Amino acid sequence: MGSKYPRSMRCCLPLWTLTLEVALILIFFFFTSYDHSSKDQKKLMGTYGAIFQDITVMAALGLGFLTSSFRTHGWSSVAFSLFMLALGVQWAVLLEGFLNQPFSWKVVISLSRIQQATMSTMSVLISVGAVLRTINLVQLVFMTLMEVTVFGTMRMLFRECFSMEDHISMMHIHVFAAYFGLTVAWCLSKPVAERAEKKDEMSVKTGLFAMLGTLFLWMFWPSFNSSLLNSPNERKKAVFNTYYALAVSAVTAISASALAHPQGKINMAHIHNAVLAGGVAVGASCHLIPQPWHAMVLGLLAGLISTGKAICLPVYFNRVLRIHDSCDVHSTFGLPGLLGGINYIVLMTYRASWTNNPMTGNQVLINTGALSLSVAMGLASGLLTGLLLKLKIWRGVTHTARYFNDQAFWKFPHLAAGF
Repeated sequence: MGSKYPRSMRCCLPLWTLTLEVALILIFFFFTSYDHSSKDQKKLMGTYGAIFQDITVMAALGLGFLTSSFRTHGWSSVAFSLFMLALGVQWAVLLEGFLNQPFSWKVVISLSRIQQATMSTMSVLISVGAVLRTINLVQLVFMTLMEVTVFGTMRMLFRECFSMEDHISMMHIHVFAAYFGLTVAWCLSKPVAERAEKKDEMSVKTGLFAMLGTLFLWMFWPSFNSSLLNSPNERKKAVFNTYYALAVSAVTAISASALAHPQGKINMAHIHNAVLAGGVAVGASCHLIPQPWHAMVLGLLAGLISTGKAICLPVYFNRVLRIHDSCDVHSTFGLPGLLGGINYIVLMTYRASWTNNPMTGNQVLINTGALSLSVAMGLASGLLTGLLLKLKIWRGVTHTARYFNDQAFWKFPHLAAGF
């Protein structure tokens, strides 16, 4: 028997998304133009394969498959992530252009602008790991537009108020996206039926697909951390330090997972998340770390924190805070992102004091304020988005027994076992 889903998927989704797409096309027609400079053409030839393509693979394959670990929600996890990426990039390109050129009637589209738009849209793909299995695609459209807008505005504030470089402002994506998604999940939380909880399980096949996403992210994370750096020396250090941190966090995650099990068995869910924690933790300071041991220590701490949280706190999150963080974005991005932000503050303070810079105190306040603002804006905008998504206009899934179920959204060629 097929799923009887509310009218939002048949009526609201085509009407709203097609209208939105037409509006975006008209805006591109009237207010955008390509950058025809020879400099951008040389950059396109030199960096498309090495950086821009790597980031696209991370967004589409890495984060798409990372959320596909549960046995009855694989189609929705991967396809909805692609949908949000395609929609979010279009909006982010326009938003980045209008915020960077507030007094210009034309947004000049260059490779770097599309690259930053793709990276900004990854904030939605991170956040959605906490809510993907409990809301519909109509709600995800609104969530995509809201989060991309708030994150782009936050980066503009960092640039204008804190004189912060693009690389540092982008590396706050992990903390912002994690707490945005967790707050939305808290707002939309309902007591989950026992029948639905049984669907929230990993199978061998889906666990392998999620591991495929983890591997793509693991391989291409050095490109993400180094993509917005202009100095060749800084970019080289960023790649090296990210790789060292990722390697150590992978070893730490596997070892800590086995240590925590009474029989020494490894939990695949820990591996999906904790092996990436090193890349998150080293992101903000990857170009400043002078020696590999520092990056390796960060990878060790991030792997331990991420695995420890995944082992000790899921019951607290699910039962006490009523946050069903299915993909454990807090372990993968939230806590390692906080660790990376604190490390950047300490490192910048040390460098300022070592050079006898009289602005040391101001530097500490600016860096601390930026990290705090990222968390605050993630929580505040997530709360607003979650409250708006609770409105009846969205006509979401009303019964929790339909949670974690592809059949609520897709036409199945057959009813496979387990659905």
